[in-house]
Amino acid sequence: MSKISCQNCPAISILRWKPGCSDWQQHWGSLSELQSSGLFGQGQEIPSESQIYLILTGAKSIRKCSPCRSFLSEIFCIPQIWWSDFCQNSNGYLGSEVTRCEGAVTGLNTWAYFEVKQLNNTMEYEWVKINIFVRWLVPSNQTIILAFDTKSPFTECIPDMLQNPEPNDLKDPFWVYARLASKVVHLQDTSVWAVRNQVRAIETEIKPVGRPRPDYRRLHDVARHAIHVSETLDVTTETMDSILAHHDEFLMQGIALESIDRDISEDIHRQLTFCKNVISNLRHRAASNRKRLENEIQLAYNTVAQYDAEISVQIGRAAQMDSAAMKTVAFLTMAFLPATFLCSIFSTSFFDYNADANSWTMSSKIWIYWAFAIPSTLGTFTLWYFWRKMFPPRFIE
Repeated sequence: MSKISCQNCPAISILRWKPGCSDWQQHWGSLSELQSSGLFGQGQEIPSESQIYLILTGAKSIRKCSPCRSFLSEIFCIPQIWWSDFCQNSNGYLGSEVTRCEGAVTGLNTWAYFEVKQLNNTMEYEWVKINIFVRWLVPSNQTIILAFDTKSPFTECIPDMLQNPEPNDLKDPFWVYARLASKVVHLQDTSVWAVRNQVRAIETEIKPVGRPRPDYRRLHDVARHAIHVSETLDVTTETMDSILAHHDEFLMQGIALESIDRDISEDIHRQLTFCKNVISNLRHRAASNRKRLENEIQLAYNTVAQYDAEISVQIGRAAQMDSAAMKTVAFLTMAFLPATFLCSIFSTSFFDYNADANSWTMSSKIWIYWAFAIPSTLGTFTLWYFWRKMFPPRFIE
């Protein structure tokens, strides 16, 4: 193995726990220092005074550094598939692998990934990502736990979560997941209830008098968070099913059968089953939250549509009243128009009334009136006709 001289990879924190100790022994360093110390060898033998090793580091930069990646893969027997892009981009998984040396089982590796979306009352959110790799050594029942890219406050609670296990618990490699699952359940429960509180606040809002003005942006933001929470719950449920299936397989295959305490393993299995059931129940509550939110969104659309329909009815009634008024105006126009037309003709200079003779006389030039009136009328109709052809009205599609 080539010596590591990388300066860009993150620092690592190594915590050791010894039976009978109440606190972890912590050491900060780099991967090059870990390599120089020879603490883990090639993952087959480690110092026996510590039963649990917890290593906190980052995987994003190590993935890009070939020497560091090769070093971790060799000493902890990390499979190459774990470094793949689809594992990095996945929203959850569980994998396992049995390691052997000269045909003898030396350990069991398991790796898991969980995502939980945390939401607060101000609609700010944060993704909590739990990415761990667990190596369990058969001869000594020692456990090496690598936690990658953890953030506060989860980083601070990992040691407390794994501290002070029962001695017999360490004989089962899945004791880590029994404790991890409890933390995941707590995080998921917080997420589900955060969405539920947002939905309940929407349901209890006092509807304004007059035109409704729903906050559609907020409604769809809550819906987006609800979808993400449901997605993580679905994936977590499948991951828990996979953990239980791998644990059953571990017990059935009898890996290191002489070191297994059946009663302890059954207790761990029951803890995992309980956590899985709680996650499944949270899925139902999350589904209920989504349906309630969809109902509120539909109600908001229907309320606005109903209000707009009422306004349309009022506009229609006003149009009817305007139409009745226009009919009245048209009737009065029709009543006075013939008489007005006759008055306008007889008031022209083509007609003359002689009061002394009490007689009407009409000019012989009356044809001039009709010679101009008729063509101008026809010209007006012709212009109107072709105007509509050249500039047709535009309809809204």
